[in-house]
Amino acid sequence: MRATLRPTDSEIRHDWLRYSARRLVVAAFLAASTCVSASSASGQYIGYRGYGYLPYGNRGFGYGYRMAGTAASAAQFGMARMIASAGYANIMNSRAAQNYVAARATDLQNRAQWTNSYYQMRQAHRTYEGDHSRLTMEEITKIAEDSAPRRLDITQLDSATGKIAWPTILQDARYVSDCDQLDALYRLRATSTGPIDAETFRDIRNICEQLKSELKSNIKEYSVNDFEHGKHFLDSLGYEAHFPRG
Repeated sequence: MRATLRPTDSEIRHDWLRYSARRLVVAAFLAASTCVSASSASGQYIGYRGYGYLPYGNRGFGYGYRMAGTAASAAQFGMARMIASAGYANIMNSRAAQNYVAARATDLQNRAQWTNSYYQMRQAHRTYEGDHSRLTMEEITKIAEDSAPRRLDITQLDSATGKIAWPTILQDARYVSDCDQLDALYRLRATSTGPIDAETFRDIRNICEQLKSELKSNIKEYSVNDFEHGKHFLDSLGYEAHFPRG
């Protein structure tokens, strides 16, 4: 003989909740049907004055159209609004997608133009370098000569005695010590034959650079012409150290 299975407490509770939910659904459906039937039979609208709903024949406050009043028409109206909202959302999403695609296309176009411009400028620069980098030996020599300081003439430096005719700007007491050292070095150069030794050459160059630094530190005290004249004189005086007496 087969044994009868007894349902558990949880199964009984679940069946009771499902039965109660069905009863609530049926009761809600019957109540809605009764409300729709009664409203249709009386021809009246169920409305809320707070939202501008009035009985049939009147318009809503400030809207100029009749609003739904019965339960069925209100449900249909609500459904229509939901469908319209969904359609409007789709339209806005479509426009947003179109705007994104257009912006993306513009960005890609700008990037392509920038890239093309960059490589065109690189090519133009390489062409320019290729046209201007092939200098002849004569051109290189001329550039070097033009950039080198000019040698001092006999009125500025007497090669036989080593006497230096200092410009007025360099006769300042602040520069006397360095100028005296250069006088001594060029007198030594006048008594020697051939090029000067490396130590004397280094001393002349270092003192000239030191004088230029001191002159530059006092630049606010001089006019532009005086400062440039003193600077060029020191450049030429240091340049003279490359050549033997004569």
